[in-house]
Amino acid sequence: MKFWLLTTEYPPFFGGGIATYAGLTAQLFSDYGHEVTVIVYDEQAQGRKELVIEGIRVIRFSSLWDSHLMLGYPAQLSYAYAKIVEDLIVREGPPDLIESQEYLGIAAHLLQRKRTLDPLFVNIPVIITAHNPKFLLDPIDRAPTYQFPDYWTGELERFSLRAADGVISPSAFLRTALTHSLPDLSVEVIPNPYRVPPQPAKTSRQERLLYVGRLQLFKGILDLLEALVPLWNDGFTWPLDIVGHDSPYYPKGTSFKSYIDTRYQPYLRKGLIRLHPAISSEELGAFYAQAGCVILPSRFDNLPYVLLEAMSYECVVVATQSGGQKEVIIDGESGFLCQAEHLGRTIKRATELSLDQQSTMGHQARTRVASWTDPESIYEKKMDYIRSLLHGDQPRSFPVIRPTPSSELIPVSKQGHLSIVIPFYNLGPYLLETLDSLMQLPSSLNKEIIVVDDGSTDGVSIATLRKAARTYPDTTIYRTPNQGLARARNFGASKATGTFLAFLDADDKVDPRYYPRAIKILQHYDNVSFVGCWAQYFGVDHHIWPTWNPEPPYALFHNPLNTSALVYLRDHFLAYGQNDPEMEYGMEDYESLIRMLSHGCHGVAIPEPYFFYRVRPHSMSREFNQANQQYLYRLIVQKNRTLYMQYADELFFLFNANGPQYSVDNPTVPPPLMGAWR
Repeated sequence: MKFWLLTTEYPPFFGGGIATYAGLTAQLFSDYGHEVTVIVYDEQAQGRKELVIEGIRVIRFSSLWDSHLMLGYPAQLSYAYAKIVEDLIVREGPPDLIESQEYLGIAAHLLQRKRTLDPLFVNIPVIITAHNPKFLLDPIDRAPTYQFPDYWTGELERFSLRAADGVISPSAFLRTALTHSLPDLSVEVIPNPYRVPPQPAKTSRQERLLYVGRLQLFKGILDLLEALVPLWNDGFTWPLDIVGHDSPYYPKGTSFKSYIDTRYQPYLRKGLIRLHPAISSEELGAFYAQAGCVILPSRFDNLPYVLLEAMSYECVVVATQSGGQKEVIIDGESGFLCQAEHLGRTIKRATELSLDQQSTMGHQARTRVASWTDPESIYEKKMDYIRSLLHGDQPRSFPVIRPTPSSELIPVSKQGHLSIVIPFYNLGPYLLETLDSLMQLPSSLNKEIIVVDDGSTDGVSIATLRKAARTYPDTTIYRTPNQGLARARNFGASKATGTFLAFLDADDKVDPRYYPRAIKILQHYDNVSFVGCWAQYFGVDHHIWPTWNPEPPYALFHNPLNTSALVYLRDHFLAYGQNDPEMEYGMEDYESLIRMLSHGCHGVAIPEPYFFYRVRPHSMSREFNQANQQYLYRLIVQKNRTLYMQYADELFFLFNANGPQYSVDNPTVPPPLMGAWR
């Protein structure tokens, strides 16, 4: 089997559980004769490097940025992984399986391409092995959860979990957390593999406590220190070694190390707290061998490798019950489990064990880990799960993060032709270029083109319409009194005879691949009513504007899609999405999208720049100002109040973290950076 593993950490990197997992998994699959490729982002790679190490191909890359692609770091990282996978597929054919972490959503772009029926990706099974997703950890860490781009990173993670063919969790604890956040998510529990090291040499345990892990709130480092302070003040003499990477302490605007240096300075001076950076597994082994007790005070954790390492070194372990550790430790036999508020009392109990009791508990801990994480048995469980996925049918429902009921949607046909409606008003210099782009569509696409002249007044435009009527086949031109863009679109839709309906402004263009792929998506999925794509600017700007599947709450905060050029199931547009003429200054297409969402219609973004959006000085969108935007957003909320009320809390958080809607144009970057792209 050709097995490709996407990861953000891989040995010799140390200090993270993802690196440990990726190294062990790659080696395990290689040992069983599979052709393994590891793709890892590495800032030190200086471009892209491929090496074969012990039979495993490792591709390290560092180059991310495309100056024309308006994506911030997490989204650009996901895009880069998909591009490398694409390059490999073109060069050597597809793999039999791709596995990725969920963390940072690195598989999101690949999965978006797969689920929008990209022929390169659509038939490749993709599984996600969950570690500790950012969207679950950030609230516990009191991080700026709703601030861009962190909020969007969480959305990329959520979509990755929803869109994968299969999801594996190493612990039942994490599975429960995932399914609570993403109801109806199917998650298979398979422990992470771990190869127990050789029997540790008998050494004299020292009266020392050991914490290994990042300095983070969710890891419980401050809970541990607060539990130890009363013990130390009462004469307890065991010092604490803290080994791991530093992290931001968001509520204090500093780092954890700096905070600990300040708050616990008396205990640092006495040598009761000793801070160490992250160290290699070999160096860490010496700490485990000497520790009298290893503490895992987590507020939330999956199944930390620190636990497995400590137990394999026959350490006495004290762990809170907030994580997968409670599935491995048998309380009082192979370690101690406690609630966070009883941490100090349990540490005291653990440190009072006799040498014989320590030895017995350590031996039972090692035996327990060897059984729980046996690589060979885990490999068999994982392969059984993979085999169950390999020959499954493509799902008929698009993976929506937060599905809304759509049982009341009117039934529609999925067979028939495409109607393309072009609203037109005094755009004579551009119309023929727009129509020329439609003439490049595949001849197999059955279509009609409807141009709605909304009462044009200039001679050039009227002459252009006459020429278009003579020159372009399958094109019908209707002339109406000037009533505005919303009514022009609605009029064109009412004249359309196709099963599928597309709008295209008279100064824009489309790639010939757009409509056939959009129609294929609409035909394939039972829960998709409209399809958009990324936008390639042209004219006075040449950036690519990425678009997103329109899901609340972000879709209620800012327009996520190229709404002036979507492809619809015509009957759903007529029933739920006709443009509202009251939106006279613009955003009529955005309000239409939100109204369709409120009726249970779902939309999809093809992650390709198939729509060419002309940027010109006097376009309608260039007439926006703060006053008319505030007015239009107020109308949108008033017209869709029920849906906005449903997400009121989260919308408040988004506003509080990012400012008003009109100051934001892209959720993958912090709002202030957007000025650089204007």
